[in-house]
Amino acid sequence: MKHKKTGYLAYLLLAVIFAGLAVPGCLPESGKVENATEPAREEPARSAEESRPGETAAPVVPETPREETRPVEETLSPQAAETYAYLLFIQALLDEDEAALLDVTPELAKTSAPLNVWVDGGVWLMGRKSPNAAVFLENALAIYPEDLSLNLLYSESLAQHGMTDKGVRRMRDYVDSHPKALDARLQLALLLVKDKKFEEAQELLNAIPAGETDPLIPYYQAKALVGMDKKPQAIPYLKRVIKAMPEFIEPLAELVQLYEEEGNYREARATCERLLKVLKNSSPEVSLNLINLSLKMKQPDKAAEYARKGPDTIPFKLRAANMLMESRHYLQAENILKQVAGRDDAPYEVYLMLADLVFEQRRNLKAALEWLDKTPADSKGIAKARLLGVQLMAEAGKYAQALEAADKGIAEYPDMPEFWDMKIRLMAREKKTEEALAVAREATKKWPDSTQLAFLLGSLLDERGLKKEAFEVMEGILLKQPENFQALNYVGFSLAEENRDLQRALKLLARADELSPNQAYIVDSLAWALFRAGRGEEALKEIRRAVGLGDTPDPAIWEHYGDIAVQQGEKEAAKKAYRNAIELKP
Repeated sequence: MKHKKTGYLAYLLLAVIFAGLAVPGCLPESGKVENATEPAREEPARSAEESRPGETAAPVVPETPREETRPVEETLSPQAAETYAYLLFIQALLDEDEAALLDVTPELAKTSAPLNVWVDGGVWLMGRKSPNAAVFLENALAIYPEDLSLNLLYSESLAQHGMTDKGVRRMRDYVDSHPKALDARLQLALLLVKDKKFEEAQELLNAIPAGETDPLIPYYQAKALVGMDKKPQAIPYLKRVIKAMPEFIEPLAELVQLYEEEGNYREARATCERLLKVLKNSSPEVSLNLINLSLKMKQPDKAAEYARKGPDTIPFKLRAANMLMESRHYLQAENILKQVAGRDDAPYEVYLMLADLVFEQRRNLKAALEWLDKTPADSKGIAKARLLGVQLMAEAGKYAQALEAADKGIAEYPDMPEFWDMKIRLMAREKKTEEALAVAREATKKWPDSTQLAFLLGSLLDERGLKKEAFEVMEGILLKQPENFQALNYVGFSLAEENRDLQRALKLLARADELSPNQAYIVDSLAWALFRAGRGEEALKEIRRAVGLGDTPDPAIWEHYGDIAVQQGEKEAAKKAYRNAIELKP
């Protein structure tokens, strides 16, 4: 909330204005000002009938036209105008009024305002990340072109708004004319790093004489080395900075990252602990990184210890538990989640996480559903809890129970397409294809913009042998969502199967592979399209990539491998591929 300190300044402004006014005839004939703080009241003219007893009504005299009022600035003496501009500048800062500050800047530029006024204004605008900072500082530099502070601020403001190259040119000129200005050289080096001119930055820093010491020199050298992808060489420079400035956060954070990238998790964790102390143990992100590093070191108990010692906030505890779950350390995660569940302000997410955990760890559907039942009925998460229950029942093979729960979800939450999606999938899994298809058609009419439901419909149509209609549905998805990798794969593979428009097929499949890389079924489609296009050598390369992805390739992929290998004269490879396809019982 902004507090406007206008009282005293308004008084000063009025004092300046009255002191500088030189308008004749503004005082009474006596030379005294009566009640100067408010305008004199004019009595309304009275008619003869309204005259007081014994008085003669005064004749009505036409008013003489008043002289046109001039702007305040034009009526001030030079000294008063200067003070007035300065006070408007101060008022703009106090009111945090950027527009007012910019309005007064041209007037301020005409005055002899001291340097610190311009520096204060520049720092304030920079703190707001204002794009107008550069314009303001250009006015300042027109008066004080040699001032280092203004030049540093100006070059940084340019970099802040995507004009780093212009800032570099400014600082190069300054350094050329002030070769002994160390801060200017450091700023130039930093800007060169930001402009990805790492070699030039390093050369500039290395040229600084040994006698000119500044802890920032090795820091910028480290940044230049990182930019040149010489990360191991940057580590000693960062350690020198930290030794000189032990509470400098940035080099500590960057050193953690470099150690982690090197795989030196022990040093990364030690540095991370040091960083956490500097931050007074108050950074959730640093605590989470300590958990992450401990998990990489295969020390789940240590990770759990950092989770306990970390911030006592629900978001932190849930993120920590999720990290442990993803690493399959369920016991440690469960302990954290149960502590959160025991709090009066426990969020509904904790019950969903516990349900997921006990099912994933112990395949205990009953315990999982009991956790879901703890979700408050009036919370935003109750629908999510019901949906997760359907999914867990389906994973447990309780398809009839899951289908019943999906129907209940559709009745209770008619605006949630997820329950319809689950019902369609369950019916398809139970080989009720016709019923699933009917529900899918109904769902896509209800949610015509849902590409997920449309893809489900297209897949069911394909399974029923309605290839033409399925193809049209998938083409419709691409019209709405051109980068839907599943639809790209379907359309591309269908074109290859039909041996038509092969150039488009290859383009679609290459894009699908870019969007979802190293998916065996997409790479298989790409290989097949290359094979149909007569590019056998490339096809063989891609089909080999496809069978190398995933644990057990689909038998259709091995069959394609065999067909491509035969065409390329690789008979032994073809035999092996066909044998693998048969063994997988397609």
